[in-house]
Amino acid sequence: MASMKLLSLTCILLLSGLVVFGTAAARPAPEPCQVVCIQGGYITCDNYPYQQLDGCACECAPKDGINCVLHHLITGDTFNCPAQA
Repeated sequence: MASMKLLSLTCILLLSGLVVFGTAAARPAPEPCQVVCIQGGYITCDNYPYQQLDGCACECAPKDGINCVLHHLITGDTFNCPAQA
């Protein structure tokens, strides 16, 4: 009887671990932008924390990006990208 309880407890712990690791999986990076630019830059978005996404135009921001900001490397300028539909 004790071994049955131990087996049940082990199964519950394993399933709980799978659920936790499944929800903590990293979000895949958006596809590379097809816009060709001369100046270098990158994009940051609130829902892609600590990531500098490739792109030098707001068109390159991910479709699901929230509060994306375009950063130009040469001039140091920043631009708030409009929300994409």
